[in-house]
Amino acid sequence: MPFLDVGTLLKEKSEDLKLELLAGKGGLNRKITVADISRPGLAFTGYFEHFPYERTQVIGISEHTYLSSLPGEKQFELMQKIFSHKNATCCILTRDLKPSEFMVKVFSDLEVPLIKTTLNSSAFIGDLSYYLDGKLAPSIKLHGVLTSVYGLGVLLVGKAGIGKSECALELVKRGHMLVADDIVDIKKRSGRALVGSGLEITKHLIEVRGVGIIDVRNLFGIGNILDESHIELVIKLEEWESVKKYERVGIDEYFTDILGVSVPEVIIPVGPGRNLAILVETASLNQRLKNKGLFTAKDLSCKLQKIISSKEKA
Repeated sequence: MPFLDVGTLLKEKSEDLKLELLAGKGGLNRKITVADISRPGLAFTGYFEHFPYERTQVIGISEHTYLSSLPGEKQFELMQKIFSHKNATCCILTRDLKPSEFMVKVFSDLEVPLIKTTLNSSAFIGDLSYYLDGKLAPSIKLHGVLTSVYGLGVLLVGKAGIGKSECALELVKRGHMLVADDIVDIKKRSGRALVGSGLEITKHLIEVRGVGIIDVRNLFGIGNILDESHIELVIKLEEWESVKKYERVGIDEYFTDILGVSVPEVIIPVGPGRNLAILVETASLNQRLKNKGLFTAKDLSCKLQKIISSKEKA
């Protein structure tokens, strides 16, 4: 199971999320395992059934105002009950709210990080959730090339030497964008969306056999690169086999599974004289039409069926 420790959260997002550690420094190694955020207002009233101890707890102005109205001993008791749990991670105060001395003591004694931010609750929770979702999302690394063709995230796959990188280079020359070459890091974000990116060390680079490593950003410009893209179509390149039957009409749809998400797949046979870049462009545009509910092959089939039916009746 992927996890993120609180220390890494502070290291990577202190500036962006305006975070400041107030107490519990000894608990920076505590692990955050879920991207969900909890606001413990109901628990402050004494209701703990189904309480998500494993979530990052965020205290906004409403919870803080209610908690401050309670006697110090009660504050101490509630904080102790929530954050003494073995799965407790950290607590974050929004709007630059000041913790009471009882809160500081609990978090210091339990070694659970108490953090504050100057951001308001809604903005902070949205940004933190997005960050945690990216860090904790299920992921997989696949051999392939990820491009953005007419705004559609297209993953090119196939065995080594089939021409994936050369096809991507031609697409870049035709004005499309490169996301990743060789190794694509894919994460399943919330909403079952697949997002792919390249490894940091090979970002914006393409390996072209006979030429070597080229830097797409420096050669073609920043307008031809993307750091990440949704994956909406998989195109499998394979060697042409004369005895194999390939899709001619396109009525049947095929899908491939990536991290439990079904992604449309098109198989393109590679042979002499075939312009792969144009074929990829055409497949991408066709998929965009399908996404909008326009299915050319099925529309043609329906028209033919109507013509056949009308002739049979006559």
